[in-house]
Amino acid sequence: MINVNNINKTKEVSTAKTRKAGGGDSFSAYLKDNLKTSAPGITGSNAISVTDAIFAAQAADGEEEKQIRKKLCRRASTLLEKLEEIRDGLLDGHISKDRLIEISRMVKENRPASQDAALQEILSEIELRVEVELAKLMR
Repeated sequence: MINVNNINKTKEVSTAKTRKAGGGDSFSAYLKDNLKTSAPGITGSNAISVTDAIFAAQAADGEEEKQIRKKLCRRASTLLEKLEEIRDGLLDGHISKDRLIEISRMVKENRPASQDAALQEILSEIELRVEVELAKLMR
């Protein structure tokens, strides 16, 4: 069975809550004390300093250098594959003249300059070896 003795009890509870929440000075004081903003106000933008510009330029140069190194590594790998093709052609006893001309053009292509001296030296040695092999076959 349902007990319906305290019907007006809910009205008393809701009015009591309303009085506490809208209690005037105590509520506004509570808000002032506990809801202070800790974030500073928005200010104008700061000027870019010289060091920021230098760091940005160095980061850009670093990315460019990485891209150049990747290209040079691909070029070295391709030239080594062409050397293997020349070797295989010599072992088979036949190398197409068109293939030799294509390889010769690859060696003569301009390569990008890198700051990595070791990589430049390795690529120069590979190119020299390809040129020597081509010179042997072209005579």
